[in-house]
Amino acid sequence: MNKHLARPCILGGILGSLALAGCDRIPGKPQLSDRWEPPDKITDFNTLYVTNCRACHSAGPELAPSLAMNNPMYLAVIPRDTLRHIVATGVKGSLMPGFADSQGGDLNDPQVDSLVNGIYGLAKNQEKPADLPPYSAPLGDPGRGAAAYNTYCASCHGQDGNGSPKGGSIVDHDYLHLVTDQYLRSVTIAGRPELGMPNYQQYVANKPMSADEIADVVAWIASHRDRRNPDMAASSTQSTNPNHE
Repeated sequence: MNKHLARPCILGGILGSLALAGCDRIPGKPQLSDRWEPPDKITDFNTLYVTNCRACHSAGPELAPSLAMNNPMYLAVIPRDTLRHIVATGVKGSLMPGFADSQGGDLNDPQVDSLVNGIYGLAKNQEKPADLPPYSAPLGDPGRGAAAYNTYCASCHGQDGNGSPKGGSIVDHDYLHLVTDQYLRSVTIAGRPELGMPNYQQYVANKPMSADEIADVVAWIASHRDRRNPDMAASSTQSTNPNHE
């Protein structure tokens, strides 16, 4: 055989053998595990937060439906084990789901821990106020709450709570049936600075709200939920359970 004809035949035989053997045997072929990280191995905080939390809680310039997780006052008041419980199991009677796989979610324990640790890192180097009220407490007295509301809240939310040019309604029935009493308390304490809402120390200059005034104002707001549908109101009352937001 002509040696010049033999070389293409040999090369063709090699290529044919590789084709019969399949592409998986080609040296250097990337494996599936090289293309992306398995979902249960992802522990990077930014990836987990953007995927699971940012749409509702933000942490950047965009507004979001619920408390921003870089709110330093919120992170000062909520205990770490309570935040972890909320991330893992969700909040009954609200739109907050449980993310732990034990609750039907997609995250394992290391991923839940990464989220919690990373959230606290969003407001690092923040000092806790000396007079910080407790994260959770029973509802106060709605009658006293009406007076406290007029002192601290009415200038933005209106005398009857139905809103003003400076702030929206906080007695709207649809709103009150989407949030728990603990959420109302958290917002009263921590504010929502991304919306221009101050925290409990800033409503009135040099006159921070006392723990009793906070509990009373929350009771007054929550009482508007009861006036329309007591059954729905009962499902939203979580103020005495520190593991509900």
